[in-house]
Amino acid sequence: MAPAAPATSPGHDLPSGVRRRGSQRAISRRALLQLLAGVLVVGLIPVVATYRILGTNALQNERARADSALRGQLQGAGQELGQLGDDAASRADDLARSPALQHAFIAADRETIKRIAAGAPGVLFYLHGAHVAGTRPPIALARSISLTVNGERIGTVVATIALNRRLAARLRRVAPHGRDDRLLIVRERKVVGTGQRIQLRGHSVQVGGESYRALLSRVPNAVGISLFAVRPEKTINASVQPYQHRIFYAALGSFALLVLVVLMFARPILNTLGDFRRVASQAATDGLTGLANRRSFDDELALEWRRAERVGDSLALVLVDLDDFKSINDEFGHQAGDAVLRRVAAILDSGGRHADLAARYGGEEFALLTPETELTGATKLAERLRAELEAATIELPHGGKRGVTASFGVAVKGELEGAEQLVAAADEALYEAKRSGKNRVVAAQPQPNVATAVPV
Repeated sequence: MAPAAPATSPGHDLPSGVRRRGSQRAISRRALLQLLAGVLVVGLIPVVATYRILGTNALQNERARADSALRGQLQGAGQELGQLGDDAASRADDLARSPALQHAFIAADRETIKRIAAGAPGVLFYLHGAHVAGTRPPIALARSISLTVNGERIGTVVATIALNRRLAARLRRVAPHGRDDRLLIVRERKVVGTGQRIQLRGHSVQVGGESYRALLSRVPNAVGISLFAVRPEKTINASVQPYQHRIFYAALGSFALLVLVVLMFARPILNTLGDFRRVASQAATDGLTGLANRRSFDDELALEWRRAERVGDSLALVLVDLDDFKSINDEFGHQAGDAVLRRVAAILDSGGRHADLAARYGGEEFALLTPETELTGATKLAERLRAELEAATIELPHGGKRGVTASFGVAVKGELEGAEQLVAAADEALYEAKRSGKNRVVAAQPQPNVATAVPV
């Protein structure tokens, strides 16, 4: 092949259509904004997550404290209600032991029973199961004592405790409670005294359109009646708000600091990333043409060969060598030669598929790796590129125009044992194209060392 063209600075302008992956560009305002937006979004996520977690934990802790206070309120109310029940039972027992009442029950003296009942409010008197005196509250707890003669019950004394708003207020006073806490007596999901219906959802209840944190306790010996100790949710939230505000301001300050750091260091970060990208690109691309370099081509060839072996696909290789390139350098100078190489690279790069790899193989020699391509398809591609290259007119740096031709060698994987044999077969076909008069495509046949020229 012809000797390699001298190395040139990558700063030369590229022909239209060539993807210059190693080119240096100034940091744009758009890139800065994109970096700023990306860092802010990524930084905002942990800030918001921390704010929400801390705020939620604070709310849960405050609810736990509320539950503890409500539990203490229920315990105090339950003890007071138990004491009232014991007092009612003692009152009923004292009346039942009264000689006057016992004589009245034995004698069935209703008038005497009514007279005694007038001095015992909240107590009911039954003679042989029939109500004689006393008024029963609508909702009440009852403690009863029976009087028997010769094993037969002749009367019953029932002391009652009215379950109403007055009792709820009394129980609230004697139990420890917060300023906004309430104690409700509930029967069949209705608040005693107001008739308001409650909706229970876990530890929360809705009463009169307001949400409360609530704990309940069943009232002994009272079917369907419960005590509810409740605290408004808005009171709990108000207790947490100062802490949540401090968390919010701390999160806002952290985010503002992040913004400041990003604004201060965005450009140096982008410059550093750009340097890394340029170094990586220069390691994989040819500085003059922007195509893959020899190292990148060899790596891709080995990768595609292994993939073709694994899945059974075809793999084709086209080697291209410019005809009489040395005469261009000698007649017009190396800058003209560089312009020719860049134009040829543009034609090869734009003429293949997205999956194909165009590379500068060395000097004025190029390679085109085409996966999943049979010999016929690769030969047609090479012929199309040869014709396009022959028809192209290249403008030289110092004026004037020049045409150029190239010889093409095509080979496919077939039964070859390694990637080196594929390169050797394509190279032999390329030499055959040179020997046959140049500016033509020669395809290597699957048999070793056999090549067929494709006439122009």
